[in-house]
Amino acid sequence: DEWTRDPFKLTIEGDTLYGRGVTDCLGHVALVSHFFKKLAILNPKLNIGVAAVFIANEENSTEGVGIDVMQDKGELDFLRKGPLFWVDSANVGPTLGTGGVLVWQLTVVGKGFHSGFPHKAINPIYLANECVHYIQ
Repeated sequence: DEWTRDPFKLTIEGDTLYGRGVTDCLGHVALVSHFFKKLAILNPKLNIGVAAVFIANEENSTEGVGIDVMQDKGELDFLRKGPLFWVDSANVGPTLGTGGVLVWQLTVVGKGFHSGFPHKAINPIYLANECVHYIQ
């Protein structure tokens, strides 16, 4: 009773879309679908495979459906070598992220000095803290 437009019909007014699902975190589905349509039309020569996985079981516990089942069956193993991009959206628009792990190590060396001259020492903990602060 509170609908001011037909919820089962997409209504476009300027830059605004009205209808079911237009702000239900589904903007990324439209974005990725449009990307794949353009990819099919342009048919570029790629050195990598391109795939999209849409989650179908996010808000309920339907058995045998969803990304957990795909994971259990090994159907997502091809994504392990990356690159992997996560695309989602909310009422504010599309959001992007990446998946995977980057393992690294930072070795910091200070300089010890006599306790009578602590100002001449270089504390490696302070250096490491500055490095991590810069990276962040």
